[in-house]
Amino acid sequence: MTAVKRLLLVGPGHAHLFVLEALAQAPWPGVETVLVTRGRTQLYSGRVPGYLAGQYALEAVSFDLEALARAAGARLEPSGASSLEAERRELRLGDGRTLTYDAASFDIGSLPADDGVPGVREHAVPLKPLEQALSRLTSARETGPLLVVGGGAAGVELALCLQARTGRPTVLLENGSQVPRGASRAAARRVRGLLERRGIHLHLESRVTRLEADVAHLDSGERLHFGTCVWATGPRAPELLAASGAAVDAQGYLAVRDTLESPSHPGLFASGDCAGFISGQHVPKAGVYAVRQGPVLRDNLRALLTGSGTPRPYRAQSGFLSLLNAGDGTAVGAWKGLAFHGRAMWRLKDLIDRRFMERFQRLAEQRGNG
Repeated sequence: MTAVKRLLLVGPGHAHLFVLEALAQAPWPGVETVLVTRGRTQLYSGRVPGYLAGQYALEAVSFDLEALARAAGARLEPSGASSLEAERRELRLGDGRTLTYDAASFDIGSLPADDGVPGVREHAVPLKPLEQALSRLTSARETGPLLVVGGGAAGVELALCLQARTGRPTVLLENGSQVPRGASRAAARRVRGLLERRGIHLHLESRVTRLEADVAHLDSGERLHFGTCVWATGPRAPELLAASGAAVDAQGYLAVRDTLESPSHPGLFASGDCAGFISGQHVPKAGVYAVRQGPVLRDNLRALLTGSGTPRPYRAQSGFLSLLNAGDGTAVGAWKGLAFHGRAMWRLKDLIDRRFMERFQRLAEQRGNG
């Protein structure tokens, strides 16, 4: 009798949705799947700013993980993962139990870097984990200025969308020379003009050195008073990976080959923000890249566990259409050095996000409840 192999899907990230979809459509013979998550629902990051702007209901930005797991014939473990012992192929769950595995895939995202700034953990709302951030932002006292630290795409969207809903005085602070960080000149001009028209004060080349309960101290000596501070700086690797015994890259992300498999521990995979590619190809920490990794991860896990097919490499796209929600029914779109702003861009973003959400929500409804 053939032994059953156990697959652990740790985290409900974008790439893992494609694995769950494949399992729902055609179960992999001899494979037991366990989905390890923190909680029973997952927020879709692409629509969270829209929810904060009041454009979407909570159910329109959430995946029902229990229903998705049922659709895939998987078992849901909602207490999360606390540690990984890669050498022993063991994952410790948040409730203290331990699961062994034949293959494990991590799609747990990243965390905002605080760079050791005193007071951040006590007085700021970190953007990730998203579920915790959303809970705190929707229950936060809506008085006093809003301070968003971090001028990447996520920080810009949050500043625009929170200001659109609350009308609060808003400050966006970035330690670089432009926002969104890494954007084309055309996109940066569009966004800067939009921020000015909306009355959002932009602080460039500024760094927070210390946070107090309602004051941010900057490296210039300036003090910024705030009612709510959102910390949306660049990413850092989850601590769970560094202590796993598996190879990590220079930043602490789980090292992977282009097949998304660990070079040090066969059967261990990573995708999305928590993966560190060692081949030299440039893969930004952005959801659109994780979505493209999904089919590759699906095929390579199936090949490993069932012996059908051969592993194939992931090749990152050279660029992508960037769409930033402005929170007022418009969006900024950027593509190959061009940039646009208006309602048509928002309708396009809404259409893309809605199709992605509905694809997996429909899967849960049809099979998870059938």
